Amino acid sequence: MKPAVTAKRPKEMTDRPQVESFTNPLSEVLGSIRIEKAECTRLEATSPWGFRCPGLKGKRVLFVFVVGGSAFLKFEGEPEATPLSGGDLLIMFDDQPFSMADHSCSRIVDSSEVRKLMVNGVARYGGGGPVTKLMFGKFSMNTLEALPIRSILPQPLYLSLSQDRSHAFQSILDLLVTETARPGMASSFMISRLYESLLVYAIRAYASSTAAPQSGWLAAISDNHLSRAIQAMYSGIRKNWSVESLAREARMSRSAFASRFKRVLGKTPLA
Repeated sequence: MKPAVTAKRPKEMTDRPQVESFTNPLSEVLGSIRIEKAECTRLEATSPWGFRCPGLKGKRVLFVFVVGGSAFLKFEGEPEATPLSGGDLLIMFDDQPFSMADHSCSRIVDSSEVRKLMVNGVARYGGGGPVTKLMFGKFSMNTLEALPIRSILPQPLYLSLSQDRSHAFQSILDLLVTETARPGMASSFMISRLYESLLVYAIRAYASSTAAPQSGWLAAISDNHLSRAIQAMYSGIRKNWSVESLAREARMSRSAFASRFKRVLGKTPLA
């Protein structure tokens, strides 16, 4: 009887490097985001125009996207207004009232008056001059309490078109504009999924921008070395960690790891 022949895998398959699977705590939380109670409205405002919004109620998220034109946004209690132009995006996580207008001298009405003009998801309001197109999205998020938004992101999160926005990020915004302008079958489902992607891309864009802080949890999780140690602690919270074992997870020397961890997070690894 002939001996059994063991088939050998081609060399190019056996020598192929294995892709390492790695996720950090923030990635896991962001990956579990599910949007609830999604709303989307559009405003076509012709100058002069202005309205006041009382802020968010409950644990909700609001975003404002300037589709075209320009506007000024002013939060209650702040002396200066922020100029906005086409392509700018703001995401708000708190309930601070704010107003928007085309000019500081324009008459300001309550947002409820503008909502009365809504027809098929679009409100047209103003004096008939140059138009500014705005898109407003409001939603609840199942992981809002788990995601430490207020500790890692500015309030509001402001991303301008001039920033290095990825093609994928811009595509999400373009899809939202299209979906809300021409709703089709299962539009509400599509908008909810696009909101989820929008939030992740916005946090990514901020984390990679020069505006992002060089210390704190977002900086640590964005760090290729520190994030490995944080993931190890997150996955094995009951393990008896030492600085040496965490440094091995981070693929750094003990001293370099301890120094970087303290500098970025403001506390020691064991603390």
